[in-house]
Amino acid sequence: MTDKNQSVAWPAVLKHSGDDELIYISSAEKWQDDTELHQAEYDQADVLIDSAGAMFSLVNKQGDYTPPEFRDERMSLEELLGLVKAHAAQQGSCCVAKLYAATISDAFKIVKSLDEA
Repeated sequence: MTDKNQSVAWPAVLKHSGDDELIYISSAEKWQDDTELHQAEYDQADVLIDSAGAMFSLVNKQGDYTPPEFRDERMSLEELLGLVKAHAAQQGSCCVAKLYAATISDAFKIVKSLDEA
């Protein structure tokens, strides 16, 4: 049974459909404080992926806020690592093929470090 009220396990990354860029979001406070994030109009294929691999839709805007809604789907480490590699390549990182993460949490650390570079 789908639990639409499942909470996001922060940090999370935002993946826009058709774009290799991942947007690292460190906390619920960051999501709520950044109006560009929670007030945006999202596509059905856009997804928020949390640090447990849970996937959230962002299409049911409520006023000026878009609450993440659990999709009852989880992204595997391999799928997430593919997104991280594409993100790193888009940012011009070298040796992208050698990127490795043992856990989803490690993959998030890579995204965070790429954003800080």
